[in-house]
Amino acid sequence: MQQLKKIDKVLPEIMICGRSLDIFLDDIERFHGFTSPGLVLGGFMVDWAQELIGLDVEADAVVETCHCLPDAVQIFTPCTIGNGWLKVLDWDKFALTLYDKRKLNGYRIWLDLKKTLLFPKIYNWYMRRVPKKNLSLEALLEEILSARRSVLSCRAVQVTRMYGRKKKGNIEVCSTCGEAYSTSQGDQCITCQGEGYYSI
Repeated sequence: MQQLKKIDKVLPEIMICGRSLDIFLDDIERFHGFTSPGLVLGGFMVDWAQELIGLDVEADAVVETCHCLPDAVQIFTPCTIGNGWLKVLDWDKFALTLYDKRKLNGYRIWLDLKKTLLFPKIYNWYMRRVPKKNLSLEALLEEILSARRSVLSCRAVQVTRMYGRKKKGNIEVCSTCGEAYSTSQGDQCITCQGEGYYSI
C-alpha cells in the first residue's frame, strides 16, 4: 500500500463503489492480500454495473474469469460464492454481469481491448506482453486509475442460464471413508472414486 500513497494524493476525489480511493484500495488489500491491478479494474466494473442496475435492486452476479474479478464482486457487492449469488465461469474473459435476480435483466461490463490500446500499460499487462518485473505496479495502477471506465464497455443483457441457487443433492455417508457427501457424486464420494485432489 505504501507505493500507492502518491496516487492517493493525486486522485483523492475518486469515489468507487461508494468508497473514497484510500478506503477502496484498503478494502482490496485487506481482502485479496495485495493491491491487484485486476481488482482495481474490477472495482470500476462493479461500480458501473451497480450504477446501471440501481443499488436498490437485489442482484446476482456472473464473472467470466477465475482471476481477481470474483474478489471485486465479493468485496463490493453482497454476492459471494458461498451464498450462491455469484457464479464464476472459467472462461478467462475479463467480464462480469450484474443482474436483477427476479427479472433476470442486467448489464454485462467487460475490459475492451480496443479501448486499452490508448493505455499501453493496461494492454501490455492484460495481454502479458511485458514481464511483470518490467512493468511497475505503481505505474500500472496509475494508468488504471487514470483510465477508469474508459477501457470498459457495457451492454444490457437478459440472463438465460446459470441463474438461481445451485440445488444441493441428498447427503449420505460414504461407505469407504465414512464422510458425508452429496449423492449427486454417485455411490461413493469423489475422493473414494479416485477423482479427489489429494492423496494420503
